[in-house]
Amino acid sequence: GITMTILIQDVRFIQRGTMCFGDLYLEDGFVERIDYKTPKPYSDIALNGFVDIHTHGFRGCSAESNDINVLHQLAIQYAKRGTVGFLATLDPMPLKDYEPILQGYREAFKGEYPGARFYGVHFEGPYLNPKRANDLDPDCLQPINLQELERFLFHYSDLIKIMSIAPELENGLEAVAMLKRFGIIASVAHSECSFEQTKQAISAGITQATHLCNAMPDFDHHQAGILDAIIESDILCELNMDGVHIQRPMLQWLIRLLGQQRIMAISDGSACSGYEYPQGYQLDHKHIVQNNAIYANGHLANSFQDLSDAFRYLYLELHYPLEDCIAMTSTNAGRLINTLNYEIGLGKKADLVVMDHNIELKDVIISGKHSL
Repeated sequence: GITMTILIQDVRFIQRGTMCFGDLYLEDGFVERIDYKTPKPYSDIALNGFVDIHTHGFRGCSAESNDINVLHQLAIQYAKRGTVGFLATLDPMPLKDYEPILQGYREAFKGEYPGARFYGVHFEGPYLNPKRANDLDPDCLQPINLQELERFLFHYSDLIKIMSIAPELENGLEAVAMLKRFGIIASVAHSECSFEQTKQAISAGITQATHLCNAMPDFDHHQAGILDAIIESDILCELNMDGVHIQRPMLQWLIRLLGQQRIMAISDGSACSGYEYPQGYQLDHKHIVQNNAIYANGHLANSFQDLSDAFRYLYLELHYPLEDCIAMTSTNAGRLINTLNYEIGLGKKADLVVMDHNIELKDVIISGKHSL
């Protein structure tokens, strides 16, 4: 085969916690050579591309499609905004309804394909607490049937990376243990868990929290609850960074409290994401754009921002160090789902985003090809 060499000249990049400067030579998607140089002012920045582990779609493409062309388009559209890897996130439905969708993904992403890398599926459900359904359709939530789940995982566990679950449901802890046995990440979500139940669930194998703060009981300083148990543990936390799903001062103190290593920024976006909308824009009969988010019947329903927005927010508005911004939007999630794209170094995989000094997207390189 032909080797694809890409040269990225005169860029800043972080290596083992230090800002370096020079030329990166990529061969077939790996860093083949680095020429270090004296920094120049106003230079571009190369960073590990964004990894979105909770996204229901993007730019007109729904993650629930089983049309191969739509799924390819989904990957291409993510790449154009610097998301280099994603987990397609599916809403609650009976297990058998997931099958044609999963077969679509299996077909679409075998062998070579353009755009962002598909790393598997994130099931947001169907085992969630109806009391915390929020904008999800409560009729689509399912009771936990362990036999049915086991049969299903037997056929599809290779595609399923994360299952978001309310562990307080009947058979919940058994389901968590089963997910763990199949090598699937169990994440607490849409839950009414008490403090004790949350601790039990973490012992049973819950290792992360889905969109922390959203669809779970709020803090109560008189009584420990789910958030106290999550924070006091060391599990990973998805945080929606649009400034609406978690108000800005709270987002900032949560980042300080949890530490940037425990945080993964997510878009929790939909097919409506990736566009600019005016305030008050009516998406359809029930969805309207207000206050920088999408509302349905007066309830917060979706974010329309993506990880490139999250990165800009963390870096340009909240002024976190570049390394922390990369950890929260890229490498923490990447490590979780084994993208192998963790740092820029010799012989290492490099799915990169190049930005100019104003943090505008300039180039996206995925699997050794330009993807912008």
